[in-house]
Amino acid sequence: MIKTPLKKYLRLKILEELSIGDKHGYALAKEIFSTIGLKPNTSLLYPLLKMLEREGLISSRKEVHGSRLKKVYTITEKGLEYLKTNNSVMDELRLFEKRMREMKELGIPELLMGLKNIYENLDKLGEKEKHILKDIIRSFHIQLKNVLGEVY
Repeated sequence: MIKTPLKKYLRLKILEELSIGDKHGYALAKEIFSTIGLKPNTSLLYPLLKMLEREGLISSRKEVHGSRLKKVYTITEKGLEYLKTNNSVMDELRLFEKRMREMKELGIPELLMGLKNIYENLDKLGEKEKHILKDIIRSFHIQLKNVLGEVY
């Protein structure tokens, strides 16, 4: 079971990406979040990049890309050492990435959005719609048990 929190995952994934080559923030976000099948969340990524820089694990410089000035990040020797000392955790994180990709392929994000939609609109549903939903959920539950067996 994955026990590494998201923040630690992102720390290691950023360092791993930067060990391959220098990248600007959006390129990091795109690469990291596409790996696990989610949209880039820059409000999570950029504060983490600042923290990694304060800790001396990465450094940054400004470069002109086209007509824009972008901050490009580089892993430091200290960052490479940190990545090495956490190498055993990376196997666990790769399993997490694999499972996240598989869940996306199975349509789990859409299922979760559907459940969120039900939650947000529950008081707008009539008794007939609630009964239909109950039947769908019961059938889904039975099918899950059939597919997953004792694991479920």
